[in-house]
Amino acid sequence: MNDDYILRMIESAVKNAGKLIFNKENDDIDTISIEAMDEKDILKIVLNRLVMECKYDEAENILFEQMEKTPSRDIFNIGIEFYNKLLVKSDEELLKGNFSKEEILQGLNDLKNMIVENKTV
Repeated sequence: MNDDYILRMIESAVKNAGKLIFNKENDDIDTISIEAMDEKDILKIVLNRLVMECKYDEAENILFEQMEKTPSRDIFNIGIEFYNKLLVKSDEELLKGNFSKEEILQGLNDLKNMIVENKTV
């Protein structure tokens, strides 16, 4: 995935989150330092953004790429959060993103198997 695209997604998500959380309508949020974020922070932001855009497959692919690259309890927990967000969506919402409850359960199972194989939990 193109790093510039990911950085633009993160910057946009951070600005939107700041506007929502701090009720700011201007660009004062630019002072948030992306450099201070670690891979886990960035992964959470990217996954949340993709979920908001109903790009569940893309989010899942990024999650598993990261898990394969650096398997850890933290990435596992981020994956659990991701799937929990999808579980509360209606079948219609999931269908908009070409996803299903069965795929969520399969993803959770695959994630669990990856963490067990790597013995990081």
